[in-house]
Parts: sequence; C-alpha cells; structure tokens
Amino acid sequence: MSRAGAAGGAAARQAVEPPSPGTATASGAAAFRESAAARRIGTCRALEPGPMLICIGSLHGNEPAGTLALERVIASLQSPGASRRALFRGDVVALRGNIRALARDVRFMDEDMNRVWGRARVAKLLATIRETEKRRQAGSPPLPPDLGPTAEALEQLSLLTEVRAEVRRARGPVCVLDLHTTSSESVPFSTLTDTLQNRKLAVMLGLPAVLGIEEALRGLMPHYFDRLGWPSLGVEGGRHRAAGSVPALERVTWATMAALNMVPAGEVAKATAPFPEGCDRLPRFMEVRYRHSIKPSDEFKMEPGYDNFTPVKRGQPIAGDRNGVVRAPMSGRLLMPLYQRLGEDGFFVVRPVKPIWLTFSRILRNAGAHRLATWLPGVRRHPDRTDAALLAPVARTRPIMGALHLLGYHARLDGDQAIAIRREGLVPDPRLNPLN
Repeated sequence: MSRAGAAGGAAARQAVEPPSPGTATASGAAAFRESAAARRIGTCRALEPGPMLICIGSLHGNEPAGTLALERVIASLQSPGASRRALFRGDVVALRGNIRALARDVRFMDEDMNRVWGRARVAKLLATIRETEKRRQAGSPPLPPDLGPTAEALEQLSLLTEVRAEVRRARGPVCVLDLHTTSSESVPFSTLTDTLQNRKLAVMLGLPAVLGIEEALRGLMPHYFDRLGWPSLGVEGGRHRAAGSVPALERVTWATMAALNMVPAGEVAKATAPFPEGCDRLPRFMEVRYRHSIKPSDEFKMEPGYDNFTPVKRGQPIAGDRNGVVRAPMSGRLLMPLYQRLGEDGFFVVRPVKPIWLTFSRILRNAGAHRLATWLPGVRRHPDRTDAALLAPVARTRPIMGALHLLGYHARLDGDQAIAIRREGLVPDPRLNPLN
C-alpha cells in the first residue's frame, strides 16, 4: 500500500482528543487547575507508533499566531475531509504556552516565560510535580504550589505537568516546536541550539536558521528540551498579527510533521500556503554575533524601518537611548529589532555561516572530537560536571571559541566562571528529566 493510502486508512482509525477552551484568570492552586484545563489545544494520535511532536504556541502572550496556527492544524487533522493529510504515524500534541498573558495580550505578566528554563528552576518545578503525584496516589490533599510570587511560575508548572504526562505516553522519539512571532517585519526563520539533529530538522523545513541564540540568552525553553536529547526548534513566523504569520506557522507545523515522516510529504503544500518570498534569498544558516541588552531605564528606542535581516554597517546609527545614538557594533544583519514595550533585547546582529564549517563540525562531532576540547589553550576539565569544561581568560577569544563551537560546545558564565558546555550526546540530569 502506498504511504498516501496508508494515511487515508489511518485517518479513520486515529484517536483524536478535542481542543480545550478557556483562559485562566484566578490565582493560587485554583489558577493552576484552571490553567491546566485551558493548556491543551488538542492531541491527535495515529494508530501506528512513531514520533511525538509537541507544539507550543504563545509562550509570549502578545504572540497569538502560534496558538491560532495550532488550532488550525488540529482542526484539519480532525476534519473528516482531510483523509489524505491525516496523521498516519506518531502523536501530535498542541499546547498553549502562557495562558494568563495570552488572555491579556501582553508579552508576560511578571517575567519572560522564555527565560526561566534554567536547571535549578526546572528541577524545583519537577520536584513539585512529583510530590503532588505522590500525595495524590496516597490519597492526601494536594499542597498549593510554593513557587514564588510570579504568574509565570504557575504557568510553567502547568505546562511542564502537561508535557510530562504526554511524554510518558510517547511511542517514539520526542520533538518540540516552539512557535513565536516578532515585533518587526520578518520572513519566517528558525532558531536552534547547534546540535546535529536540530540542524537536520532545520534544513528539512527550508527556512533560514539562526544558530547560537542559547549563548546570547539564558533560560530558553527549547534549550532545556535540547538538554534532554529531544530535537527542538524555535520558529518565528513573522510580525505579530501580520496577515501571513498564522499561515506561516501553520505550514511550519505541517512541514515538521512531514520531516518526521508523520504525514505524507506531498500533502503539505495542499494543507497550507507557501512560505512568503524572501526566505530563499537569505543564507541558510546564520549565527548570533552580538546581542544588545537593554533594561527599562535605558529608554531604548529603535529607529523606524528596520526588518529582521536588514543589512547594517559597523557604526551605522540604528537606535537611541538615554545616552544618545546607538550604533551597529559590527557589520552584519539585524535580528529581532525591538518595536514593542516589553523586552530585554534591543537587537541582535547575525552573520552567515559558511557551509564548509558546518560540514567540518559535523565530521568532528561524529568522530567524537569533543574529547579534544581540553587540548585547547586555557580549556581544562570541569571538576564537577562531565558535560562541561572551564575556560580561562586566554580561552575567551574568537579563535578558541570558534574551535569549541566546531567541537559542539557553547559558552556561558556560571557565576564568575566562564564554562563551555557540550550541546549533544549527553545523559540527562535525572532531576531535569520529566520522565522520572
């Protein structure tokens, strides 16, 4: 039987869980229960086992396009007339990210929900979930979550609870898709931690891809899932509320299912509109070379007219703040210039990555060359972590950092100490594994 025929047969057999309506407006334990009920957009399960694709929309509440796109995808998978596009393998799970912020059309309530996925915080959240399960099994009343004063803490707890429940039902590898939009005009593009499996998925989507975002920003949700060994992509579908953003994110979701061999690849074009023009005119891979960090007291304001990937020259005036003109620190392309009130990133500068370096790094990583990292000047073994190395000041140079990137490491500060952390081939910390 052809794959399209198998898909048609599976359409009549797949189990479908309908979308869940509602928004969370209460607080405390009641708010947690309410947000959990509203979290799920829908779930579709094919009869044949396969990958589980977890799609999360609107992690930022002023970005409704991700949720709207996922509602369309789930509705299409459920539609009796969509038999040839039906899921014939694996599971698709669609979840809302920040329900409280989404209901109020703000980026976040108390803290950015895409900056709170560090090791200590996630470990505390999962410990809370495990304790709640133990109390439920013992017949004891649940304790209110003690996670601090922020709305996002409850949102994150609810989201992790849903993810944990789903991955325990997975019948194959897990993949995560994090859907966003930007405050500036943009073609769709992906952001990813530079692992080989993420690169492969990004290439199959056919969008421009930005590497190194996890070095510029701490606590990103996709990076947490990467640490579990799950392929994870962030995708920016266009400008907030632009007409093309929802269709672009809808197509991204279908294209990801096709890349994972969950739906027939030839049917994706019939399900959605093509990506907008301009995607194919940009470099396939770019890397973040600069982040302009801001705080409210800076009174930062971008000059009008800059889109994502607009070329800039070093010294070019591009913004202003209370100290005067802000100029581009280097030549390259602007990424995510800020045209909204909330945000900690004024803009980024990215530059193309030559394909030969991507090929060379793939060869090195497949050969296990990460073991050579401590041969580099100023790089030595971490005394407490098998996935990291310590970096002396002499190692914090462009050539040494470039070599570490080739070997599969990314760098960050751990307190006052710079460390390099491996991106792939890791055994997940048991405290951070939702399966435990």
